[in-house]
Amino acid sequence: MADSPNLSLRRSKRAGLRICAAALVLAALFGYGLWEASYWAVAVPVGVGVTAALALAFWIGWTIATIDAVPREAERYEGRGARFAAILLCLLTVALAALFGYGLWLRSYWALAIPVAVAVFGLLAMVFHIGWAILTQRTTLPSPEQEPPPVNTPVHPPAPAAPDGP
Repeated sequence: MADSPNLSLRRSKRAGLRICAAALVLAALFGYGLWEASYWAVAVPVGVGVTAALALAFWIGWTIATIDAVPREAERYEGRGARFAAILLCLLTVALAALFGYGLWLRSYWALAIPVAVAVFGLLAMVFHIGWAILTQRTTLPSPEQEPPPVNTPVHPPAPAAPDGP
């Protein structure tokens, strides 16, 4: 039996309330940690983000390195460069994860500062790119004499229609 719309809505609302409650509890714990000047209040969120990014990079490298089938539509690549680069990506992510974990264990400022700086500068670069795109976007319509004809316009006039009568 399919769920009724009301039951589905109630489940969605309960899930939403649980998410909101968890977010409030985590925000309170984070705020308390910052109030107490706890190293771990900053290290845990940064650690979760860095771990997620490294896991994603490793997964991409592993997928590329272990793929056996190449889609028919894809261009055949006869070399081993992609597989080598993927294995190198996997090894690099494992090394970075170990280095990051070691930095956390030492409670190093740089173990937190470098990933946060990369994320902040990446975000600022995206915002700059959006701003640049807005600044350089064409905001006026071209005049009719400058506009090329539409692609679907026939070059010669259409043939006359056949007469309807006998």
